[in-house]
Amino acid sequence: MSKGRAEAAAGAPGILLRYLQEQNRPYSAQDVFGNLQREHGLGKAAVVKALEQLAQQGKIKEKTYGKQKIYFADQVSWLPQTYLKLQPE
Repeated sequence: MSKGRAEAAAGAPGILLRYLQEQNRPYSAQDVFGNLQREHGLGKAAVVKALEQLAQQGKIKEKTYGKQKIYFADQVSWLPQTYLKLQPE
């Protein structure tokens, strides 16, 4: 693994969390890898590992459909406070 790719892999969880929150839609690991490969130089193994780590930490959600896993941002954890204030108590 090259030095640049190793550095990118170390920051992968933060990059992926930000990406999933900004996009606000479900993605497979392959989709995330394809979308971020050029921009951040992440390898597929680093993407899969980071997504599984974020799912275990509860920062993102994971759904399994057969052999396919879909990842998406946990909207409850990052909703704007103004939206939460509008909800009836």
